[in-house]
Amino acid sequence: MKNTKLINEESNIKKHKKSVFFRLLKYAIPYTHLMALGILIVLVLTYLSLMPPQIVRTAINKYILSEDLSTAEKLTGISQQAIWFLLVSGGIFLFEYLSILVTTYIGGRVVYDVRRQLYDHVLKLPMSFFDRHPSGQITTRITSDTQNVQEFFTSVITSIVNDVFLLVGVILMMWNISSRLFLDIIYIFPIIVVAMAAFRYFDIKAYRAVRTGIAKINAYIAENLAGMPVIKLFNAEDYKKKEFDAINRELYKARMNQLYVFGIFRPLISFLYYLTLSLIIWFGSKYILGRALNFGDLYAFVSYIDTFMRPIEDLSEKYDIIQNTIASGEKIFALLDEPQEEQGNEDGKRDVTNGVIEFKDVWFTYDNKRWILQNVNLHFRPGELVAIVGETGAGKTTIMNLINGMYRAQKGKILIDGVPINEYNIHQLRKQVSAVPQDVVLFSGTLLDNIRLFHDEIPEDKVYKALEKVEALEIIQRLPKGIYTEIVERGKGISAGERQLIALARSILFGAKVFILDEATSNIDVETERRIQKAVRELSKDNTAIMIAHRLSTVVNADRIVVVADGRIAEEGKHLELLKRKGAYYKLYEIQFAKEEIA
Repeated sequence: MKNTKLINEESNIKKHKKSVFFRLLKYAIPYTHLMALGILIVLVLTYLSLMPPQIVRTAINKYILSEDLSTAEKLTGISQQAIWFLLVSGGIFLFEYLSILVTTYIGGRVVYDVRRQLYDHVLKLPMSFFDRHPSGQITTRITSDTQNVQEFFTSVITSIVNDVFLLVGVILMMWNISSRLFLDIIYIFPIIVVAMAAFRYFDIKAYRAVRTGIAKINAYIAENLAGMPVIKLFNAEDYKKKEFDAINRELYKARMNQLYVFGIFRPLISFLYYLTLSLIIWFGSKYILGRALNFGDLYAFVSYIDTFMRPIEDLSEKYDIIQNTIASGEKIFALLDEPQEEQGNEDGKRDVTNGVIEFKDVWFTYDNKRWILQNVNLHFRPGELVAIVGETGAGKTTIMNLINGMYRAQKGKILIDGVPINEYNIHQLRKQVSAVPQDVVLFSGTLLDNIRLFHDEIPEDKVYKALEKVEALEIIQRLPKGIYTEIVERGKGISAGERQLIALARSILFGAKVFILDEATSNIDVETERRIQKAVRELSKDNTAIMIAHRLSTVVNADRIVVVADGRIAEEGKHLELLKRKGAYYKLYEIQFAKEEIA
């Protein structure tokens, strides 16, 4: 039973590899005409590569060792063969150049198409995917793994065709020169086949381990570079160094195993080559002495064996590329097969008319293990500034993520203007539901580009009006180049408050009806906090405005405060009302301020 199970598993792995291989080949279909041209070039190249030993053989047998020709006739014949040799060498150079040109172009186009499809797909994935996968791992898929695919199309496909025809051609040539000498060395070929099979078996394991190690180390480096301020702040350098050493050591061991496989295979093939050469010289010399073989024939035989062994020696490198390609292909297609984010009803409601939001008995979990929100019932409307407060992990930010459709509730309904959120076109909905997170991300480009999100058709005067509306114009004009200031590395040099004001201006520019600020005033100076609060209060007059806050001092003037505790709505009301009740809000306030201040 166990053997049957193992056989079935191996069979499934082989089928899966074939599936990956053929899916990769589909990307070459638009370039079939170039592939055909590349193979035709390779066939001509193979034919030309088989000619030099024959030319030298003719020169030796017919002219150099001839006893019937004069010296002048010998020199004339040798000159003719030398010219032929030079012409063939020139032809080999030309067709090798054409082959490299065509295959490099095909590889470049294929990897361009794969990368474009991958990135387009990543843009359409749900946020839950990014919660499960580190950014370094995704970056590896789009860069390193696609590069392996390019190498396959550039170096392997036409090379395999060339090698197959070259090996067949060499065997036919050797048989044609001397079938007896060929039969004397034929038993070397099964040994080569066995060596190749053994190499294949051990190589696949080594390369999978290396690829996994590279993905791990990329993800680790990306994560820790992003968290470098925290590492330095808490003096965690030594611990992180040990962590990295463990991952790095794992990759090192995988690399060493890979080198062991290579280290055995290449010398083994070299040994078999010299063994074959020794046999050829031994038997060939006997046949020459017995006048059954000419010296030119022996030379050609030795040359063809050298030609035969070259692709075999290169097999390890080609097989490396093939294994890298299949391993990378598996990861690429695993990413491409990830289900895209549900876009609601693409033909459904596109515009938020008023911005009235209702949560009806909403339950939500990120991992299907622990409920983050439980039986939540909420109501938000224009003209009212609502603050959501609660301890860290209570579910405040989750409410924001559900409103803008980043995640879907497992139970209950979320209505916007009385319409269930899944009946909206989510892509259009997000343009009208603006979320300003604590850490606003800015992209490379100018401040102007970031405010209008690279929509050059939006005039600059509208950008200035949006900045003025959120009281950000004065701050932006203080910068040396104003709205033309260049952004580097996600906004270094631009303060957290300035970034949040930019995000607010962006939301106004794109006509948002719902504004959600997630801890937006937690890490900024008093003046910028005042500007943001004033801007939000102004926006709340005609729009739905929600503030998610940890610092209670920022929400005392809210029209309504919603207290979230353990994923449930604990209580609602104004600041003073909630303090008088001495419930969940009172406890939060008590933690943040002295008891005497409450009294």
